[in-house]
Amino acid sequence: KERLTEVVRELEDPAIWNKPEYAQELGRERAQLEKVVDVIENLSSSLSDANELLEMATAEGDVDTIESVSDDLAQQEKALEGLEFQRMFSGKMDANNAYLDIQSGSGGTEAQDWAEMILRMYLRWGEARGFQTELIEVSAGEVAGIKSATIKFAGEYAFGWLRTETGVHRLVR
Repeated sequence: KERLTEVVRELEDPAIWNKPEYAQELGRERAQLEKVVDVIENLSSSLSDANELLEMATAEGDVDTIESVSDDLAQQEKALEGLEFQRMFSGKMDANNAYLDIQSGSGGTEAQDWAEMILRMYLRWGEARGFQTELIEVSAGEVAGIKSATIKFAGEYAFGWLRTETGVHRLVR
């Protein structure tokens, strides 16, 4: 909440627009912080309301209201789990876009065919996650598949999702 206040204060300064890239960066940070703060404030308010309602329902022996509060708490728990999941993306670069490079390596036609399968898999994964995917470069193989490819993933936390995708992926038959 404190950081959000600082960012809003900086964005209100007219001199910020002398540095448009920095202003855009602050705007993105403000949007991300507002999402988190809104969820936390809603959770806090909902839990307080649920506590009061539960106390009244227990005192009156109102089973229906107690079950309703229980259902509301389950929804609040899902929102909290979403926040916990988002906390995994707390790295400095996690909120940025990402580039993914695929190389077929050694193995001839089968390795090139496997590299093309992985390329399709990542493109579909990116689209399913809501990222904008752009195929920057593709080098076709001699017979089938690809020798290499580069994909740009644009969207919220693209780098955070893809930062661990390193190493060799092997196809074993």
